[in-house]
This record gives sequence, C-alpha cells and structure tokens, in this order.
Amino acid sequence: MISAMSAANAAPTLISLSRPTTGARRDDAPKNAASLSFGDPREAAQAMRKEMASRRMNAVRERMGTLSLMIKADPRSALKLAAELAKELKAAVKDYQDAGGRNTSAGDLALIRDQISRAREARSAVTPEPDAPPPPDPAVNAEAESRRAQQAYAAASSAAFQERSIERLTELEKVAVADNGFFDLVKGLAKALRKAREDIRHESHSALRPPNEDDWKEADAAQVELERQINTAPTGISVRV
Repeated sequence: MISAMSAANAAPTLISLSRPTTGARRDDAPKNAASLSFGDPREAAQAMRKEMASRRMNAVRERMGTLSLMIKADPRSALKLAAELAKELKAAVKDYQDAGGRNTSAGDLALIRDQISRAREARSAVTPEPDAPPPPDPAVNAEAESRRAQQAYAAASSAAFQERSIERLTELEKVAVADNGFFDLVKGLAKALRKAREDIRHESHSALRPPNEDDWKEADAAQVELERQINTAPTGISVRV
C-alpha cells in the first residue's frame, strides 16, 4: 500500500496496511477535508483543522480582487497588501501542514488508485461463492472435508482483509484528493502574487506615491517565506498504521 513519510519531499513507497478503518464512505471525493468520514477521532480532528486552514486560504483568494484594483490607483498600498496576503497564505499553508496536509502530486494519486485496483482484484480472486456449500458427503473422508473447510475459511478471511484494505485506501484517496486540491490553489495564489508584484513594479515608475525600499524588502521577505513554506511541505500520502 502507501508508506507513511515524515520527511519533506520523500518519494512514496508501497507497504502493507494494518488497522484498516471500517464503514468507509464510497461517494465521490469531497470538496473539503471536513466532509470526509473517519473512524479515528484523531483523523476527524485533523480534517477540521484542515478545513479551517482552507477557509483561511479562501479568504486570501477573495482579497486578490481588491489587490488587482489597487495596483494602478495606489501601487504602494497594493504592495503592502500583497505582503499581507503572502503572510496570511503562508500561515494557512502551515496550519494545513500541521494538520497532516501534504503536497500530494498526480503521481501519488495514480499510485494509490493502482493499489485500490489491485486490492479489488485480489478480493475478487478469493471471494467465496455466495451459494451455500453442499451438505457433507458421508463418502468423503474426514481429512478431505476438513481441508476443504480450512480452504473456505482462509478464502473468506482473505476476502474480508482485502475489503478492509479497499475501504481504508478509498478514504486515503479522498484525503489525497483534498490535499492535492488545497496545494494546487495555494500554488496558483502564490503565482498570482508574483504577477501582482511585477505589475506593481511596472506601475511604480509613474506613480506619485511609489513603494519605498523598506516596502519592497518587507514584500520580498513575505513572498520568499510563502514559497519556502510551500516548497518544504511534506509530499506523498501519509498512512496511520
């Protein structure tokens, strides 16, 4: 299955799952982390913290329109707002990361989906027939009958294990989709802030009140810290075992 990775930028590997969660939902990927269904209270708490971080990020996204309007009218104030938004976005990313969020890639999603597919194939290969077995034949010796019963029990146990693995992997896929969506939006906002800074610099040449050197130092530092927070976020898919 998917390995837990504590270090940033570690590549995901395959491991076997243990302690699978039962009762997993099978609906489509949710729009936010808080709508996921968890059997573990710790994971439910993490999902709520992620939701709060997502709201914080969305508040920054809503203010980007105001920033665009300010660039021509007042580039100095616009630069100050850009710095403020960069700091707020960095805080949102840190909150999300502290809640277990990861910078999940399309490759990570493909990997976990492949694991789900394999688990489903394994389940199908060992799932016992739904029909009731025929009554024991007195002519069959006891050893053969016992061997058949053991094989049926082993197949049923294996199918149950694969079902639990599928349920757990499906929940992990939903978490990974939510993480991927969050970081995609964050990266888009960071790119938009870089573009806004370029526009502010261009408008500053003819502005009556251009940003001063201290304004640029503060804005530069805020942008660098934001991008560092994004770039050092843990990658891959985390598994609680």
